[in-house]
Order: sequence, then structure tokens, then C-alpha cells
Amino acid sequence: MAPGFWATYFERLAIVALVLVAVYFLGRKLRETRFFARAGRRLRVIESAMLSPHATLHIVQVGCRYFLIGSGSAGPTRLADVTTGLAESSFDSAQDDNFETRR
Repeated sequence: MAPGFWATYFERLAIVALVLVAVYFLGRKLRETRFFARAGRRLRVIESAMLSPHATLHIVQVGCRYFLIGSGSAGPTRLADVTTGLAESSFDSAQDDNFETRR
């Protein structure tokens, strides 16, 4: 094989690698902008903590409000509205008619 073959091979490989890196960073930048934002999505899981294999706590943002949600074998349960902070919301006053609180 001619020495020019390997030079051309590595040159083209470097070009492909640069294009892949550019596409990766462009994709990350577009994901951060509103270009690919999901229209109409108001629900977002902020953080989750697994307590046991069958129990998980989630902080969920709905619009401009935050809720503490417990998820277990019996299904999801709203535990508290933590929009104003955990110190100001009480566990018992955060109950809603549509949700059942299990202790």
C-alpha cells in the first residue's frame, strides 16, 4: 500500500470525527433552546430518591408549583405541596380530595 493511502485514510477519519463532535455539540445546544422544547409540557420531575425497592419519593414541578409525591406498590400519592418550602407546609394540610394520603 502506498503511503498516500494512509494519509488520506487518517485525514478522512479526522474529518468524520470532527463532524460527529460538531453534531454532538449542536444537538446539546439545540436541546437547551426552545427549538426542541416540548410545547404544552407543564409537568417535570425535578428529583427522585429511592427509599426501598418499592418506594420512591419525587419532587415534581407542575407549572410554577412543586409537589412531593410518594410512589409505592399501591401507586402514586401526593404527600405535600412544597412550593413555599418544606418548613411552611404541613403534611396534614397538604391533602387533596383527589389524592389519598397513606402513612
